[in-house]
Amino acid sequence: MFHTVLLGISEDSIDIINHAIRELKENTIIDAIVFDNDKLYDKIFDKSFPSKTIDELCKMKFDKLFICANHNIVNDIVELFRDKLKLNNTQCSSYIRNKIGPHNINWDEVQTNQDIVNQIIDSGTMNDLEKFTYLCPHRTIYKWLHYFEIYERHFAKYRNTSPIVMEIGVFKGGSLQMWKNYFGEGAKIIGIDIDEGVKSFEEEAISIEIGSQEDRHFLKYLKEKYPHIDILIDDGGHMTHQQIITFEEMFPHISYGGTYLCEDLHTSYWYDYGGGYKSPDSYIEYSKNFIDYIHAWHSRSADLQENEYSRSMHSLHYYDSILVIEKEKMGVPFSMKF
Repeated sequence: MFHTVLLGISEDSIDIINHAIRELKENTIIDAIVFDNDKLYDKIFDKSFPSKTIDELCKMKFDKLFICANHNIVNDIVELFRDKLKLNNTQCSSYIRNKIGPHNINWDEVQTNQDIVNQIIDSGTMNDLEKFTYLCPHRTIYKWLHYFEIYERHFAKYRNTSPIVMEIGVFKGGSLQMWKNYFGEGAKIIGIDIDEGVKSFEEEAISIEIGSQEDRHFLKYLKEKYPHIDILIDDGGHMTHQQIITFEEMFPHISYGGTYLCEDLHTSYWYDYGGGYKSPDSYIEYSKNFIDYIHAWHSRSADLQENEYSRSMHSLHYYDSILVIEKEKMGVPFSMKF
């Protein structure tokens, strides 16, 4: 049994520490919970572990110090406390125990982000999107790592079928190259962005249109220029009103048999993006209506009747930060006895 201390840095650490307690307490002796702000201790679900201060931490003996912090700062914090407490790599590390997509990660051996990538490369479980991202030369790609499994699950069927793929949000152009490589010869990739500078990323099979996803007139122009699209990926501004406008204008334009994917939905929980938990203005709350739409055929209420979405939404797939909608012609369902 390892003697362990959990050190939480910032508000983000509360959820991480709660997760760590659930995972560790059966197999590990948790000697103490330490926060950089003592008031945060009151927010954890299990207060049976003693609370210590950072000053007390310096005098304690333990086998393992887990740093529980936001992924953007955790590496720096780990390095700081290794130096401060004179700990080696195995004594001090970040607490992350989840898989990334299908990949098992040995987090005890992770010191930098590149260590994560190296383990994924060595895993033998990469899909072709990951192989391109991690192994091939390309412009910058900025994605959450668990997205690649979701892309593969819903987009594999379009490979080598010459799909028309539209991605809102170009960034540095790397994901457009990824889609071009993934979907194969004959695919047409269309990038949408408000930055005129990204036009320089155009190349064979990749075209870029400049305009705002919240401008309905611009979206109408896109629909006129591109009579149909097979896949729409919304990775644009992530403001909730932008996601709603884009869905309303562009989902009807997707071909039957096509797929709509909106990513980074966590912004629906952020006030500065127009969201907030249970906010009626958030895209998450807006999209919950889709559940009613696909069941409207069974409604016995005048307040819920089938509509255009009932007749075109085959299925809804929610993931962390992503909603995928598969589009098909839908009609009144029926049952039979056999």
